[in-house]
Amino acid sequence: MKKAFPYKLYDLIPSQETMYLMFKYTFSKQISQIPTSFSVDKDLDFELMTKALNIEFERNDSLRLRFVKADKKIKQYFLPSFKMSKVPCKYFRSVEEQQAFFEKDAQTPVRFDKGVNFRIYFYKTANAGNGIYFNVSHLNMDALGSVIFYMDLISVYKALVSGEELPAPLYSYEEYIQKELKNVEEKKKWDKHEKWYREYFAKGGEPFYAGVHGPEFLEKMRVKKKNPNLRVPAAYNPLLDKCNLITGHVGTEDAAKIFAFCKERGIAPESLFMLGLRTHCSALNYRTNDVFMMATCSKRATVKEKRMSGCVVQPIQVRTIIEEDATFEQALNEYTSVRTQLYRHMDYPYITARDLSREMYNYSLIQGPACMMFSWIPVPVDMDTYGVKVEFKTYDLGRYFTPLYTICSPDPRDKGINLNYMYRIKLSKKEQIERLHENAMKVVMAGIENPEITVRELLDMCEANLK
Repeated sequence: MKKAFPYKLYDLIPSQETMYLMFKYTFSKQISQIPTSFSVDKDLDFELMTKALNIEFERNDSLRLRFVKADKKIKQYFLPSFKMSKVPCKYFRSVEEQQAFFEKDAQTPVRFDKGVNFRIYFYKTANAGNGIYFNVSHLNMDALGSVIFYMDLISVYKALVSGEELPAPLYSYEEYIQKELKNVEEKKKWDKHEKWYREYFAKGGEPFYAGVHGPEFLEKMRVKKKNPNLRVPAAYNPLLDKCNLITGHVGTEDAAKIFAFCKERGIAPESLFMLGLRTHCSALNYRTNDVFMMATCSKRATVKEKRMSGCVVQPIQVRTIIEEDATFEQALNEYTSVRTQLYRHMDYPYITARDLSREMYNYSLIQGPACMMFSWIPVPVDMDTYGVKVEFKTYDLGRYFTPLYTICSPDPRDKGINLNYMYRIKLSKKEQIERLHENAMKVVMAGIENPEITVRELLDMCEANLK
């Protein structure tokens, strides 16, 4: 008689299904993990930090989430308890040595399917403070979930140091999974979402791929396919997914202007950045008015869920058709409106929506109109309550499925903003990504200074900078 599995098994929720799909259909298994580090400018007691981490394992159930194959499917379960008696500690002689070590680890797969869900290191670098490196499976946690993990761990550590009570507990990811699986069962509610998505994808006809590398790739595919009207090339080849990463930085003064502008208008910073990136892509690609991007969207809707780790993020497919006579403010409003509409349909799984667009336009598995993926990670910049100065870093996965993945986050060191561009080297060159960053920031700052500037003027500015 087969022995019963000792823990309750759950199906994957839609956000996890998306991450599993990435993992399943790539030869490079590291694309579904999140490698980050979080350092402080003070000495950490690693023995006490280990105690804090073991408390965090109790508080943060996404760290106790494990996966198993059952009934020919990937299932998940929660361990009732988990502890690490010893956390690996690294002592680096230089920042360069530290970077090299973590870059290598970032590109080493976290095989959740083989019982490895994360890797953690405590580290100390000469003249660079102490820190925690954390490389976690995307099925356990999304990028915001990792920030929540770091913040809660530091809070627990601070409480242990001071002898204070522990902070309020995190919300249960297991409860969230139970709620999401109930939503998935109610598929009758999906009819209205499908109707909306069909109209959304059909508006303006077939989308256009406006690659950050310019139209050369599209033109080659048009010749190869003998189709001069081809609008979406096969840019998602899993065999050619090697990436490099470069970082652009927005300084303190400009970042303050960006945050003030967003606060005054009640908009999210990601809309502003995506509009800047979009404008450059349009200028590069025949000044197309139709640009399609993907963006990650956290489904942490309630106060409780905002204090919850785990993987709840889903991509949204942001397609905007913006005419050249529109003003910057009108274009920004359009971008915000589209994103808001997409948020209202977040219960419709990304994979289902993606398959719907593939069906409508007869796309192959490696075709897609999105020229990039974009993520905004709201790293706290004011850490005075923690009594430390911090640095948050993301690392190059070495492989990725989209042509470009742009990860944008506030920089706690100077209250600026970092933009990490992880680009497919088969499609783009370093100089093209640098020009993308330069033009996108020019567009953002020009629009902030003069919201009535037209898209035509912004495109002219971008084109002049490309010569």
